[in-house]
Amino acid sequence: MSENTQVAQVKKDISAQVLQKVQSFQEAGELTIPKDYIPANALKSAYIILSETKNRDGKLALEHCTQASIAEALLKMVIWGLSPLKKQCYFIMYGNRLECTPDYSGNIALAKRYGGLKNIKAQAIFKGDEFQFEVDGTTGRKKIVKHSQTLENLGSTDVIGAYAVIEMENGTHDVEIMNIKQIQASWQQGATNGASPAHKKFPDQMAIKTVINRACKLIIRSSDDSALMESEEEEAAKLSPTESEVKQTIQQNANTEPLDFEEAQVVEEVVDVSNSKVVEGNTTEMQFPTEPPFA
Repeated sequence: MSENTQVAQVKKDISAQVLQKVQSFQEAGELTIPKDYIPANALKSAYIILSETKNRDGKLALEHCTQASIAEALLKMVIWGLSPLKKQCYFIMYGNRLECTPDYSGNIALAKRYGGLKNIKAQAIFKGDEFQFEVDGTTGRKKIVKHSQTLENLGSTDVIGAYAVIEMENGTHDVEIMNIKQIQASWQQGATNGASPAHKKFPDQMAIKTVINRACKLIIRSSDDSALMESEEEEAAKLSPTESEVKQTIQQNANTEPLDFEEAQVVEEVVDVSNSKVVEGNTTEMQFPTEPPFA
């Protein structure tokens, strides 16, 4: 592929139109953006990434995907408060539809923002490691009793499992543990079926991402709606939506109320294209947060 390629660029900037939509939601009190999140910056970086995003057939996302699906993907990114520049989310082409999917770092951000996660740390378990854990019969929580590794084992491709130690803001601790069969079953849900170069060369890092994703998604989905009942003063101080607000906004504003975007005109412009990570798969329904791939 040459360094420069002809890219059909929309004259009516979809990201700008999405920003207008977001602002209208905010003015109507239908959406609260996280205090440390700037939608305009996220949309600009997303648009740059989308300008370089292609499927395996070389079709550009901005040309091949419908404007409605592009707008919806961008809207979900903003509602979740995720940054594509920080690789907290990525865009996937499913035929002529574009989807926004949180990455593992995005799931950590969502779990901290909505679910009360304070800290999470994960480790891979290699063949030859001495690993023991126990389950509290009263609480059902797992606890790591012992994990001993040797220097030689670190970085081995012979991974037998992974675990994530979870610390919540309320002081509770928990552990998510997965063996290699569970991890590989999760990888099979992805577009590459766990056969990507990253999975082959760095199985320990991919296993860590997988167990973190599983732990965070449970936290996000089990978060409550207490923020909905806070006073105006508390809301003003917090400025952070809950999971139910995200769901409600997506359902009411992204699905039942179609985003109204003007039909774009295109002009030819030469754009430098760098390597970009693109995944293609079968069409799936978008949920909060989006499935799979734990990895």
